Amino acid sequence: MAGKKNPSVAEWEKQLINDYYEYRWRQALDPICEKMERWRAGEISHSEMADFLEEVHREVCELRNLFTQREDRLVLLIQWLDREWFDRWVKEHTPPKGARVLPMEG
Repeated sequence: MAGKKNPSVAEWEKQLINDYYEYRWRQALDPICEKMERWRAGEISHSEMADFLEEVHREVCELRNLFTQREDRLVLLIQWLDREWFDRWVKEHTPPKGARVLPMEG
């Protein structure tokens, strides 16, 4: 949808979900690479790594729960749960008429 000036509501919502999916999974999984390298280098212990992986597991479960919501709910949940991210995203992705956008606070 990049560069598309007048997306439909469905296209806009799909792009929102896809971009947020990518953002959240990177946020959850990118630290694993760094921790693994530190563990391999002997900078952190097996127990520290196990604790970290348990945290990652909990976050993965939360993400699975979030992204299995119906798309109409997910569009609103993204806006409500991560308003700062959404406000940045929506500046580059103008909502089409009829898109479900929560009012800004403040």
